Amino acid sequence: MSISAAKKVLAVTLLFLLAYAPGLAENLSVNDVVPDFTLTNHNGGKTSLSDYKGKGVVLSFLYTTCPYPNKCPMIGKKLSSLADVIEKIGESDQVQVLAITIDPKNDTPEVLKAYAQGFDKSHKNWMFLTGSEDDIARVAGAFGVLYWDEEGAIQHNMRTVFIGPDQTVQVIKSGSDWKAGEFAAEIQRTLK
Repeated sequence: MSISAAKKVLAVTLLFLLAYAPGLAENLSVNDVVPDFTLTNHNGGKTSLSDYKGKGVVLSFLYTTCPYPNKCPMIGKKLSSLADVIEKIGESDQVQVLAITIDPKNDTPEVLKAYAQGFDKSHKNWMFLTGSEDDIARVAGAFGVLYWDEEGAIQHNMRTVFIGPDQTVQVIKSGSDWKAGEFAAEIQRTLK
């Protein structure tokens, strides 16, 4: 086994172990209660999931330097479209968008604040989050998000989740081929 392949296996194994460490549920499914977590927002303050109890939360994972147009940049665009639709249907005060980086080493609050320019100006209910590598791995792993460094680029699967006002998982989207309007309709049904 080459050193590069050994590093990949070690990274995936470590992330798997961190994801299933005590403290967060394993592979959250629809109707599961999401355990509270606290991360650092793009303004440098602390943000907890429980801060939004009583509101719905759209949660997704990305990183600012993702070189794959059909991954993080696409998720960013879809989240923005979703926020637009939610605003148009009059539900924006009932929904918070949280985008969690999977590259906490590079995506500091300052980097996320610069990245947020444009997203947070258009949508007041949008927050980018970072934290320690362990905290990010636990939260990402709880939602089935796996990621690893491969020759300088982070490889990862994609999940976008809607957490209802009661902090239970209501909708799970895999990949980036979901449509903002359909997702907004699912969210609206949950909020009623």
